[in-house]
Amino acid sequence: MQGLRVESQDSPLGRWTMARWTPPADSVLHEIVERIWYFDGQLTHAKERVFPDGTAELIVMLDERHRDGDDPALAAFPAVCINGCRTQPSVVVSPRGRCRVLGIRFAPAGACALLRSNMQHLLDVTVDVRDVIGRAADELGERCATAAQISLNERRNAASAVFAAVDWLVPLARRDRDDLVQWTSTKIREARGAVSLDRLGAQLGVSRHEFARRFRDRTGLTPKRFARIVRFYNALSLLHRSEKIAAVAVELAYYDQAHMYRDFAEFAHLTPGEFVSATRYPESPSLAEP
Repeated sequence: MQGLRVESQDSPLGRWTMARWTPPADSVLHEIVERIWYFDGQLTHAKERVFPDGTAELIVMLDERHRDGDDPALAAFPAVCINGCRTQPSVVVSPRGRCRVLGIRFAPAGACALLRSNMQHLLDVTVDVRDVIGRAADELGERCATAAQISLNERRNAASAVFAAVDWLVPLARRDRDDLVQWTSTKIREARGAVSLDRLGAQLGVSRHEFARRFRDRTGLTPKRFARIVRFYNALSLLHRSEKIAAVAVELAYYDQAHMYRDFAEFAHLTPGEFVSATRYPESPSLAEP
């Protein structure tokens, strides 16, 4: 399948096989889904700290379910669940032993196209997908579970699980998108969050109130907060690769380093320096914690 990548890793952080698929431009899922990924392996560190990135993500857990590390009193996450857009960091605790997980990371307004609901209700929460779309959620879990054990080859199983999720998504993801929201979110992401919203709004031909309402309904965030989170996550990604705090602040057009530090305080609960010194996964700014 075009856009599919499958890799295996064996390192001090754990051993796993990972498949990732990005919808090509001619796919019906393009501009609805950003990526579908599948993980099969065992992590050295039980806790993973994840950060806001401006997207919602649907998760399918095929083995023991993960838990919310920020609140030990909470029950494990539902086997098929969806995280709305985050505005706060979150700690996810993986089970002991092998875990197989599939994720569907939506484009900024993509989850709304699947769920047909106001995304403000999912802001900073994780809910059971069955409560939103019913039996179709169980069907996704069943398809992924079957595909993940189709052979003795882990890499083939990883690809099969991704294909199963694609086949499930296609008939559900009708293109009832809001072009205004799609265009705005694309422009904000292309600018890595450093964009004038007044200038964008002037090109849309709708009132500021209408613009903000439609964007918030479709993504869960106001355009301003979405732009701040996009810039923050780009800062994380750049620091993950270069670790040069001052250079990152300049590249992303922060007024000064203090401006960037304020975003880190709000969205990461860490300073940039603390993030740089933490243990991170190879292809993600998520943190590995004991």
